[in-house]
Amino acid sequence: MDTTILEKIGLSKGEISVYISLLRFGETKVGNIIEKSGMASSAVHNSINTLIEKGLVSYIKKGKIKFYQAVPPKQILGFIDDKKKDFQKILPELETQQKKSKEKQDAEIFEGTRGIMAMLNILIEETKRGDEYLFFSVNVKEMNKEIQEFFEMYDAKRKAKGLIVNGLAPKNLKKLFVKRKILKIKYVDFPIPSNISICKNRIAFFSWGEKPVGYLIKSKQIFEMYKEFFNKIWKK
Repeated sequence: MDTTILEKIGLSKGEISVYISLLRFGETKVGNIIEKSGMASSAVHNSINTLIEKGLVSYIKKGKIKFYQAVPPKQILGFIDDKKKDFQKILPELETQQKKSKEKQDAEIFEGTRGIMAMLNILIEETKRGDEYLFFSVNVKEMNKEIQEFFEMYDAKRKAKGLIVNGLAPKNLKKLFVKRKILKIKYVDFPIPSNISICKNRIAFFSWGEKPVGYLIKSKQIFEMYKEFFNKIWKK
């Protein structure tokens, strides 16, 4: 008889040997199983105990002696069903872990002033009302009239989308944000990063400068890291 099938459903070789011995002997004492199976006494006792826990062996007492017997083989189907039910309990968690590992992470590079503007528009294109948009303010020294006009239009877009826009900026930039009512700004008197926007599992890093360049990263892990960093400063 091919007993590997019983191994595949989760029985050990010792459990299989004891179970088959009990099928052959019928109701019997543990000594007979030890004698006929050739297994060590401790191994037989361990196998019997685990088979009882799995519902595949039962016993009765005659005086002080226990007599063991195997349950009908069809009961193994119930054992398999129980294992299936146990597995189904953790199936959603396993699928969640798989989804996390398959989460798409990518990065794009944008060059030039127009490229950065396009990147910032892409950052909010998949947002919905109530989503957060967090940012570390731009470097005012790098701003020109074209960039300032862009941010006026960008404010209008974020307002139309119903985004919650919170920003952190150095105190010396306060006058730059006075008229931009859509923004909720907190000002700090210690160094913080600049030109970083955080929204919807994406982070945008950019520098206007002489050769404007921007990096748009899609990663939930990095998003959560920068969001936590932002919020720690915000709460201060």
